[in-house]
Amino acid sequence: MTGWFDGTASVGTVPPDATMILGHRFVAAPTAQPDPVPAPGFTSRQLRDVMGQFATGVTVVTMPGEDGPSAVTVNSFTSLSLDPALAMVCLRTRSRSATDLRAAARFAVNILGAGQAELCRLFASSDRPSGHQAFARVPHRIGRTGAPLLDGTVGHVECLLESQVPVGDHTIFVGAVLAIEAGSADGPLVFHGGKYFTT
Repeated sequence: MTGWFDGTASVGTVPPDATMILGHRFVAAPTAQPDPVPAPGFTSRQLRDVMGQFATGVTVVTMPGEDGPSAVTVNSFTSLSLDPALAMVCLRTRSRSATDLRAAARFAVNILGAGQAELCRLFASSDRPSGHQAFARVPHRIGRTGAPLLDGTVGHVECLLESQVPVGDHTIFVGAVLAIEAGSADGPLVFHGGKYFTT
């Protein structure tokens, strides 16, 4: 007998989307619709406070530019892959720094040392200077990418922009690692709960 089965073993007209198995046509059960996702029960401030409980290192991401280099403090940084060597930073999509990084297509991640909290504050400021003026009093040298490498850090990672992925209000920038260097600082600067710590 050739028929179709809908969970009640009844036989009748064969639907066009039925599947033939061993001489019988079976209709797949309707796909269950997922429950609606509830609205978040927290504010942006509460989210920031909880996420701030995750201790991170602190970096200054630097980029070359036609009007001079630029920099921004970033703690959303991680090694993404060892083979190939890839690193990732996240920047607010509409920020000046994200625009600069797209234009430069290369960047350096300066991993700050324990005594560099002031550098962190300088490049985190919304009214920080740009171009060569931003680095006038900051000891540095120019790396292989053309981006400034700050003195006194625990390390540098120089990258060529590999890809970028917009996610929410930020963009993930993935860089192919071109050069690395361990720095001279005794230990890293750590950020937790809105405060700086040393190890």
